[in-house]
Amino acid sequence: MTLRRIHYAFWLMALLGVVGMTQVFAAKKGDNLVQNNDFEDRGVLPWTLWVEDAGAGVAANLLVDKKEQIKGSQSLLIEIKKGGKNNKRIELHQRHFVLKKGQKLTYAMWAKAEDVRPAKMIANHRQAPWTSYGSKNITIQKEWEEFWTTVEMTADDNLVGIYVELRDSIKGDVWFDNFRLYEGDYEPDEELGKKNLAVDAQGKLATAWGQLKK
Repeated sequence: MTLRRIHYAFWLMALLGVVGMTQVFAAKKGDNLVQNNDFEDRGVLPWTLWVEDAGAGVAANLLVDKKEQIKGSQSLLIEIKKGGKNNKRIELHQRHFVLKKGQKLTYAMWAKAEDVRPAKMIANHRQAPWTSYGSKNITIQKEWEEFWTTVEMTADDNLVGIYVELRDSIKGDVWFDNFRLYEGDYEPDEELGKKNLAVDAQGKLATAWGQLKK
């Protein structure tokens, strides 16, 4: 190999190395910042559960459920085994995210519950003064449904958390799947959007066929 070819080979390897590093470390707009967002192969971590009235006997478990899912083969399950009498909080958390002032993001998730129940999605600073960057009151139904809220950063913050607030007055199971936190306006998940379109098309076809048979 000539000296010129050796220099060219080193230059090419260096270029590929830079490109590879860019692909690994440069987060693009629209990238999902949530870790273990679909609970497929990492257990429950780094998600955590906080039970406000645990000292009064309220009991809840956090685990992966391999029988329920909206995407993939499993989901996250909160089992509220023993409820409370004071309507205290049970919260599902993930933190910390490093976000910048001026960023506008979407926080989205899918959920279903054994019994219909109110809940709240929140993104905030995870210590005093607990600055809120976005929140939404929702009602989790017995069938899978997607919920989302806008997150608007009013300051640079390296202690941002997302969480779901439940209340312990209702016992029973609550499932979650396909969490997303990404920069930009809400857009349906590409895979689930296609799946929902297919279901809608099948439903319309069945209705039309039924009308023809009458």
